[in-house]
Amino acid sequence: MTGLLLDTNVVLLLTFEPEKTSRAHRDALAMQDRYVSQISAIEIAIKFSLGKLALPPAFSTDFSNAFVRMVDELSADVLPIDLKHIDRLSRLPLVHRDPFDRLIIAQSLENNLTIMTRDRAFADYPGLSLVQI
Repeated sequence: MTGLLLDTNVVLLLTFEPEKTSRAHRDALAMQDRYVSQISAIEIAIKFSLGKLALPPAFSTDFSNAFVRMVDELSADVLPIDLKHIDRLSRLPLVHRDPFDRLIIAQSLENNLTIMTRDRAFADYPGLSLVQI
């Protein structure tokens, strides 16, 4: 598998504030297959339920459907969490403490995907392919 795995922060940026991305980043997106991890759905749902993230009303009515529509609008596919990702996660060095980000990193490494992120801490993982916004 090759392509871009969009970190949760990039999914939200591209969906709700696309004008804050550069032409070069939009071009990079257009040229590759795109994936959004199921872990992003979990992270967004938790932040939304805690009141830390404002989302359109559709997310209150039917979160799953709203998330799938958001991913579709990014011309991306949902990347399911698999036990091989959990296995890779268990062997990752503890560089980044955010469990959501660590699982996205594990998925990227296991599936040979480049992560597009705004998080500078990802660069500390050896062998990780990154596009930083």
